[in-house]
Amino acid sequence: MVVVGSGAFQTQSGIRVGTPAVTSRGFDEAVCFRGGMHDYYNWRLEYNDRVVRADGRYLTDVWTDEAVAFIDRHHREPFFLHVTFNAPHTPLEAPREDVRLFTDTGQFNLGVSMVYAMIYRMDSGVARILDALARHGLTENTVLVFTSDNGPQFGGPGEHNTTRFNCQFHGAKGTVYEGGIRVPALVRWPAGNLAGGRYDGMAHTTDWFPTLAAAAGLPLPTNRQLDGANLLPALAGEPAEG
Repeated sequence: MVVVGSGAFQTQSGIRVGTPAVTSRGFDEAVCFRGGMHDYYNWRLEYNDRVVRADGRYLTDVWTDEAVAFIDRHHREPFFLHVTFNAPHTPLEAPREDVRLFTDTGQFNLGVSMVYAMIYRMDSGVARILDALARHGLTENTVLVFTSDNGPQFGGPGEHNTTRFNCQFHGAKGTVYEGGIRVPALVRWPAGNLAGGRYDGMAHTTDWFPTLAAAAGLPLPTNRQLDGANLLPALAGEPAEG
């Protein structure tokens, strides 16, 4: 298992210095930084117990590079790959050529163009990860989940204002309205006989653990109380329980 991406990882004694605490949470490899935001060009990452500093690459591309390299190394064995792109979290930074794709349309201010450019780069990274799975013949029997943690952040001064389209939902990040807590969730598993289409039931981030365990045919731990529920029957098209 590996985690590639951002996040603050803590133990009972606080943040561990030296070895990232994430490797004590069940992961065998980790590439990460600590905290909620990070510079996309002047980054400092922890590769297990080794610190690696910026080498000229855009941070979103680093996550993609590491994810693809992990698949290349472990494609002959079962694996779990957790990629947490921090885009489009602030600071708003993106390659100039990607920003121009949106500013040149004249439809968006600089703030929104930056956000869309960051998402565009992330989407390109997801495509590279999918290509890596296909290259190794893993597309059919790999469960792929793409989701987010919260709705978009709005606000900011003048040209840096990031208020934009949000599917007509009320609210944004920092609110408990749909605009703040309703997020995309896409699941692809060709060999899993999923029903396809759209699932409109309630789901939560905590549901992914029991759902993915069920997909892998693994039992859930019996020594702890889990908050999540197995969504696999619903994704397979079975009627909801009364």
